[in-house]
Amino acid sequence: MTETAAGTDEFIAAFVAAIGSGMPLFADERPDLSPLTQALTRPGTATDVPASDGLEALAFMDAALVAARSYSPSVGQLAEALAALAPRLPWYRRPEPELDGFMPGHANAYVVGPRGIETRPGAEIGVTLMAPGVAYPTHHHPPREMYVALSEGEWFQEDLGWRRPGPGGLVYNPADVTHAMRAGTAPLLAVWGLWH
Repeated sequence: MTETAAGTDEFIAAFVAAIGSGMPLFADERPDLSPLTQALTRPGTATDVPASDGLEALAFMDAALVAARSYSPSVGQLAEALAALAPRLPWYRRPEPELDGFMPGHANAYVVGPRGIETRPGAEIGVTLMAPGVAYPTHHHPPREMYVALSEGEWFQEDLGWRRPGPGGLVYNPADVTHAMRAGTAPLLAVWGLWH
């Protein structure tokens, strides 16, 4: 397939707009996001990765999107673009069965990437949804990462502890830094981008 997946251009534009302003949480200075934004401006190629659903945590998606639409215009625009794509995404769970409540309490999906509905060389974009009270385990990875928070919640980074970016807030994780996140009394919804 050689054409862009329907709706991804709007989603990417809303994601780029949301990260276009503000100082990311945990960053002493604004990181160079040009490799991410440049990769996302390249033409995309639709994949044949099928949609999947049925994960328990997806029951919180509608409430999370309704709340996100009530925040700033940039958060609302990204929430609208996500709402249009969500039914077509290949939702999956990170396999951590030993963590109490984690497996039924979270859902991830790639939008852009080898496991997403589209590929664009140099970048991946995905979505994480977590039920109230659920914590995502500490982890690290070589790509740098930028989250756009679409809800309340807390993010952790090694040596810096837990912080709250607030809806529309940005969270920057350098390469290989240990990080995590957790939902409070409401679902946590976030869009993230990875780049090398």
